[in-house]
Amino acid sequence: MSTLDDLNAGPGGLAGFVSAVSRRLRPVSRRDLFVGAAVAGSALATNPKSYVLRPEPAYATICGPGNTASSGWTVFCATVNKGANACPPGSFAAGWWKAADSSWCGGGYRYIVDCNASCSKCSTGCSDGICDNKCWSCSCGTGSTATCDQRRVCCNAFRYGQCNTQVKCSGGVHCRVVSCVAPYKWAACTTTSLQDNRTNEHSSPLLPRWGVIEQKYRDVGAQGSFLKASLGPIKANGDSRGTRVDYQGGSIYTTSKTGTRAVPNVVKSVWTQVDGINGLLGYPTSDWLTGRAQGGWIQLFERGAIADSPSTPTKVVYGDAYTAWSSAKREAGVLGYPKSNRYSGMAGGGWRQEFQSGWVVDSPSTPVKIVYGEAFAAWTRVGRETGRLGYPVSNRYGAMADSGWRQEFQKGVIIDSASTTTQAISGVIHTAWVAGGREGGSLHYPTGAQGTDARGIYQNFQGGDVWALGSGPGRRVLGAVRVEWKAQGGAGGRYGYPLTDTQTLPDGSLSCTFEGGTITVPA
Repeated sequence: MSTLDDLNAGPGGLAGFVSAVSRRLRPVSRRDLFVGAAVAGSALATNPKSYVLRPEPAYATICGPGNTASSGWTVFCATVNKGANACPPGSFAAGWWKAADSSWCGGGYRYIVDCNASCSKCSTGCSDGICDNKCWSCSCGTGSTATCDQRRVCCNAFRYGQCNTQVKCSGGVHCRVVSCVAPYKWAACTTTSLQDNRTNEHSSPLLPRWGVIEQKYRDVGAQGSFLKASLGPIKANGDSRGTRVDYQGGSIYTTSKTGTRAVPNVVKSVWTQVDGINGLLGYPTSDWLTGRAQGGWIQLFERGAIADSPSTPTKVVYGDAYTAWSSAKREAGVLGYPKSNRYSGMAGGGWRQEFQSGWVVDSPSTPVKIVYGEAFAAWTRVGRETGRLGYPVSNRYGAMADSGWRQEFQKGVIIDSASTTTQAISGVIHTAWVAGGREGGSLHYPTGAQGTDARGIYQNFQGGDVWALGSGPGRRVLGAVRVEWKAQGGAGGRYGYPLTDTQTLPDGSLSCTFEGGTITVPA
């Protein structure tokens, strides 16, 4: 059936309908429904005790096209609840019906929910399910004259009863809530349905018109979603780009470029701190994406993202940091979630952003790079950007011999392989290692960290050592020469520090000159 006027059509006709509905919709009696339906075109009087009928267009609580108090209809909650399309304090969802072909729901069904007053002041007169009007949590009046919705406020004594059935006695209808999603999906209501298409175009100027925003709202679950109830109509953002609707749990923004995106309050509060649509991030380009790695969430914007996880705080990643993080697969990649916002004031005018497994870092003289995992741990051990390596000048590079990888820095490198541990090579030792062919040369990979003694520094490698006396250059001590030198006490023995690199002579023998003499080992 499409309206209450059609009740006589179909199996059972009016009597069958009344009998079926009256068994489920308490406290409305079978007689009340039968009489009311039989005189469609009349309206209930506002006396909560007598239900006296007098000539009006239709039932005052469920039908009639008017927007004035004299029409008998109840006001929309948005009109009297500061724009909120929700039951005001002291009232509750008490019953609902639907109307087909509503332009407010894209030509589909629109669902209307009565918010009935509670019996907060007393409980007398509840024998028929409606307490005396002196007990109601609101007083009879009309909607604001500042809007077109000047219908009745808390005047009509009626209750369908499909919602909050545990409440056995209530006051009259305070106001009406609307939705494009059936109320049994978001309120404590049963699926028992009534229909009156004459209410399909009733509305309030404080309710959002149908469009891409309301379609998004419907698709995410309307009042049953994290957004909850709308707080007013569609608003322009003042930038000639987009519009929005605000909700109790967030907002929906739309532009022709970025699409229509729902932003929850947990994201919006952080986004607002960086000036929202006019700030570092711009408009959202995705919805709120939950169920991400480690149980976290992320929302993407034109120039960055906001992300969070159970083990990290909510943080903003933007600009070059976001580009670098994205290249590393964001929260699902090697860096994980951000632990800090972007921090400036580093050595040489640099900046960084900290993540679970490393940093994105930059300086005026170096490009934006990622340092993570074992490389970050090694970089930290040598003082990071203020230490002997300085800022990174490359990202991590793999596909090297022995499954190795390296990352280049201003003054050195961090390197590792399958058969060695992660080590930093810097300064004059790094210069000597590069001159010797890096990991593919005579020294190969380092087997330990840089060390010091009373006179200089050194580092051990798979193919030899590099030693530097005082502030002098690093010298490579290789192969059999190193074996003999070590046997003679190394740098602390009679030969002392090397003064040249180990050379291969024309006859194939190896030779190196030290402070205390030259060691030559035949081929």
